[in-house]
Amino acid sequence: MKAYLDTLRRAKECLLNPSEAIKKSLQDVHSKNVFSLVLDGEENGKLLRVFICDKKLKPFEVQLHSHRYGINLYPIAGNIIQHVAIPGNQLQMPTYRYKSFLNGGNGLSFMGVGNYNITSHQAPVGSKIHMSENEVHTMSCSKGSIWMVEELGFAREDSIVLGVPFTVEGLYRQPDMFQINDKCQTVLKHITELIKNFESINN
Repeated sequence: MKAYLDTLRRAKECLLNPSEAIKKSLQDVHSKNVFSLVLDGEENGKLLRVFICDKKLKPFEVQLHSHRYGINLYPIAGNIIQHVAIPGNQLQMPTYRYKSFLNGGNGLSFMGVGNYNITSHQAPVGSKIHMSENEVHTMSCSKGSIWMVEELGFAREDSIVLGVPFTVEGLYRQPDMFQINDKCQTVLKHITELIKNFESINN
């Protein structure tokens, strides 16, 4: 619990005293009305980010994908479900390698059709999910859900995407400062309450 509480305290401090990292925040990330609030970190791949979902996110609305780095994921608010793809014989899905243009790649490259099983489980507020850079997942959630992601440093040059090829047209837009401030206040309220609940057992 100490590590979880320490991460919450770190996030609260960043919210109360924003750094230049906050300017890396983006709106419409992965899907419309999903906000990425960057709290800390100078390098991509080593950021502390909070995602705020202002709509209900349906299962697989965001394609199954891996990350170029390991992550620790902390549910903060809402009803969040983690969906994970592992090798198996449940279903077949188109499989792509994704390497961004900024990283010297050409976007999506078709690798073939893979065989997978899909497992889904609740991600309760107060839990922590650790994922390696090789794990493939997506999330669905209720409107107003919030989760925090701690990036653990780049470990590979590309990532994996399953399903229908995605486009980023109209996504990953720069928010106005007032939008960032509004999200900071929303997240601060939830994190402060969580810290209070955890600290109450020591009284």
